[in-house]
Amino acid sequence: MTFNRKKFLLQSKVAEDLYRVVEHLPIEDFHCHLSPQEIFEDKPFENAVQIWLGGDHYKWRLMRANGVSERLITGDATPEEKFEAWAKTLAKAFGNPLYHWSHLELKQVFGIDDYVTPDNWKEIYDRMNQTIAEEQLSPRKLIKRANVEFIGTTDHPLDSLEWHQKIAEDVSFDTVVAPTFRPDEAFVSHPKFANFVTRLQEVTGVEVGSFDSFVEALEQRIEFFVANGCKASDISFGEILYKRASKEELDAIFAKVIRGEVPTLEEIQQWQTEVFIALCGLYKKHHLVTQVHFGAVRDTNRKYFEEIGVDAGFDSTGDQTHLALALNQLLNALEESNRLPKCIFYNLNPSYNDILANTLANFQANEEGIKGRLQFGAAWWFSDTEKGMREQMLVLANQSLLWNFVGMLTDSRSFLSYQRHDYFRRILVSLVTEWIESGRIPYDEKLITEFLEAICYKNAKEFFGLN
Repeated sequence: MTFNRKKFLLQSKVAEDLYRVVEHLPIEDFHCHLSPQEIFEDKPFENAVQIWLGGDHYKWRLMRANGVSERLITGDATPEEKFEAWAKTLAKAFGNPLYHWSHLELKQVFGIDDYVTPDNWKEIYDRMNQTIAEEQLSPRKLIKRANVEFIGTTDHPLDSLEWHQKIAEDVSFDTVVAPTFRPDEAFVSHPKFANFVTRLQEVTGVEVGSFDSFVEALEQRIEFFVANGCKASDISFGEILYKRASKEELDAIFAKVIRGEVPTLEEIQQWQTEVFIALCGLYKKHHLVTQVHFGAVRDTNRKYFEEIGVDAGFDSTGDQTHLALALNQLLNALEESNRLPKCIFYNLNPSYNDILANTLANFQANEEGIKGRLQFGAAWWFSDTEKGMREQMLVLANQSLLWNFVGMLTDSRSFLSYQRHDYFRRILVSLVTEWIESGRIPYDEKLITEFLEAICYKNAKEFFGLN
């Protein structure tokens, strides 16, 4: 039996030997949704449900598929009732990545080797609660146990960053927690755009009445983030768009939306294109990595969106036409205007993997010696599976240099998500072992060690300037 044991996903002695190379490497978690306030306050978790299910819409989504009432997911049921509903769902989740993630969490955080069944949920619940109480498990303890060196949170452009500042001043905690500039509301398609402009003026003191003054105010906020340790930006687009506009057209769009009028589809496309190009120029100027997540259709179940809100597990993988043309045009415009920063593109629809990897390869050329300047990011969200990770790495290896890949991230709100790095490392090792044992690559211990260490640790450290 190898389930959830040391040999999990490691099918030979070669794989076991290679896993030892990466097993204890530090983690650079360059994109997540953890709360800096919770990290600073470091309050011990109260129970197994808070630490295991709180805010984790991956697990909520699976429970709904098992017919579980919303009362037992996000409602007012007791922790014990919620845990029972989750455990009985997890016991059925063969083939789902949550089955692997959750059992890795049980083993590596709580020391529980047993697998979850409909009959043993109460025993596991009690053992988890006992560990939480005895060890006073808290956010910082979980971070340190996972050997996390760097955390990049996701932050509103107008955030005061007070919690990041407090963490930075705390000499007892040596994990770096940096803000990430996430300007979702800077796009006219966002329902809070007009309110964002009002607040942006108040915070920056810049009178925002045009596209240029809008960008000027955004740069002031970027400078504030950089002064507080920011290493990256992030944005989520439903589609990659390319539709240019003049300054006069952009000013007209701005005025229209501020008046409360609804922009046309063409105006939305023009604004997204031009604001993103302007932001990329600022990111390059201030040495920030640009992260782009694209392809999500969000909050599709309006009934439950109204009841529960965002990030509750009602999103889908999207599609779009002319992705290759739009992305090539966008990257070319950035290159021609000398505004192309280091980027990571995370694709939610795996049918576009080859298009993305192939397109990014067109714009890798640079005179600064940056390896993998444009990154095909790790399999994201619904593709964050064994199949999705393997396919993403295989496409990257076919189209470019897998050796230069910056590797895994958590992209999570859960402090237990660091076990996903172990999952990724096991999958990577398994893939490399297959190549070795089939004669596709040599078993050169020095080369393979350098290769694995680069993907699992060193590349991210260099790419984000964390040395």
